[in-house]
Amino acid sequence: MKDNFFFRRKTTWKTTLSFKLIIFFSFFFVIVLFRDFWLQSIYEILVPEPNIEVADAILIEGWTNDKEIQLAVDLFKRGFGKYIFTSGYKIGRFADCYKSDNYAEVTKEQVSKMGIEDYKIIPIIQPERGTYNEAISSKLLFEKYNIKSVLIVTTNWHMLRTYLTYKKVFEGKPITFYLAPVEAEMCKVNNWWKSHYGLEYLFGEYLKLIYYWCKGYI
Repeated sequence: MKDNFFFRRKTTWKTTLSFKLIIFFSFFFVIVLFRDFWLQSIYEILVPEPNIEVADAILIEGWTNDKEIQLAVDLFKRGFGKYIFTSGYKIGRFADCYKSDNYAEVTKEQVSKMGIEDYKIIPIIQPERGTYNEAISSKLLFEKYNIKSVLIVTTNWHMLRTYLTYKKVFEGKPITFYLAPVEAEMCKVNNWWKSHYGLEYLFGEYLKLIYYWCKGYI
């Protein structure tokens, strides 16, 4: 039997180099042609849509920036929560720059300066770093304050892992979580691939999601 353009036979059928090149360039062409679709999809899979509802508490989650704190305070003043919970681990090498050595306390100070009474701001002091440990540390406080619904405020690229982690930790508990993702300037749907920060945020978060899934945290 003669070899054809796509296949040749020795002891078994094997694809020719020409056929492999056609497959490769076809695949490359499809990626380039639908580039905007793939880039948008990578973002949208990771970043859930906002689901802002009135809740018992507002949680400022993670290593927050001014935008997250401002949104949480604005939502609180508009009646979207009775309490504001702040979270965070030890500050570390920048501790000398703050009055407290814990991000949860530092965030509480910032919220207090924006006109919220101290007794309505509850810091979640976590003994170990990480979103999972933070969720574990929040359980007793949520029970103490009879929290049945929480509006989570955190950065857009971190929201999915936060939500899935809290959902897992509070599995079987009568508590509902709402989402208020804050758009990071360098990690938007139309620019996340244009800087190393956006690439690091998104792909780093994908890797952490895989790790959390393997550990059973989500």
